[in-house]
Amino acid sequence: MNANKVLSRRYFYQIMNGKNEQVAHEILSDDFVFTLPTHPEPFHGPDGFIGLVRMLHDSFPDFYLNPHEMVAGGDWVVTRWKGGGTHTGGPLLTVKGNVEATGKSFEVDGMTWHTIKDGKIVESVGHEDTLGLLLQLGILPSEAKEDTTDPEYNQTLATRYFEEIMSQGKLEVIEEILDPEFAFIIPTQPEPIAGYTAFRNFVIYLRNAFPDIKFNIMRQTAEGNKVATRWNIEGTHQGEFLGAAPTGNHVKDYGIDIFTIKNGKILSVHVNENDFGLMQQLGAIPS
Repeated sequence: MNANKVLSRRYFYQIMNGKNEQVAHEILSDDFVFTLPTHPEPFHGPDGFIGLVRMLHDSFPDFYLNPHEMVAGGDWVVTRWKGGGTHTGGPLLTVKGNVEATGKSFEVDGMTWHTIKDGKIVESVGHEDTLGLLLQLGILPSEAKEDTTDPEYNQTLATRYFEEIMSQGKLEVIEEILDPEFAFIIPTQPEPIAGYTAFRNFVIYLRNAFPDIKFNIMRQTAEGNKVATRWNIEGTHQGEFLGAAPTGNHVKDYGIDIFTIKNGKILSVHVNENDFGLMQQLGAIPS
């Protein structure tokens, strides 16, 4: 592991998430500078930065900032992260002034560029989805509120996804209920399957492998612009799937999906399933 990446991970997990003042003084230089578009002035030194972190946790008691991807070179480490929280605490300091608690939650993507010298972080430059943050907290008006926060409507979209696209193979429904920037994220695929064409090809591939595949919704709930569904599938393995040659085996699998809805359409689906058990049923892994 690159030593600079280790420092950056400690920055996120121990300082940003853990509010650890001792670690801040250990890995941040005395002349450390932090800048972020949502804050009007830079924060200086370990103590100044810890003050910001405490303000964030005071505003969002469940605040988190988790790294997802890191690129290191020379004195620099660049991290793509996802952060969020629920605004149930004190006021949030932003470029629009102090924002009192809204009770709303947010989750945004961001990136941080660290400069590291002599084993300490000397600069942290952050960029985040500020517009998404302000929209989700209700600080800025959203034109799509009715579409994205109706639980019944959103659950209907998720149900149609399973029944019409995945079980019945109605490819024409893809463009009707999925956002043009749709992304399908599942551990068995190295990268998100993004866009209409890529997802259409995935559905065709899945249904060639299991022509009689059937998705059954076991339980489903919705909040805001999110829908969570637990499902099971059954089907007969009649085509190649994830490197496994056709076996004729009847398989059954379970999983959970989380849908994100935007402007009345499905923006993304995050999938986690019993992929180990499925591959066992296909004979790819010894039982």
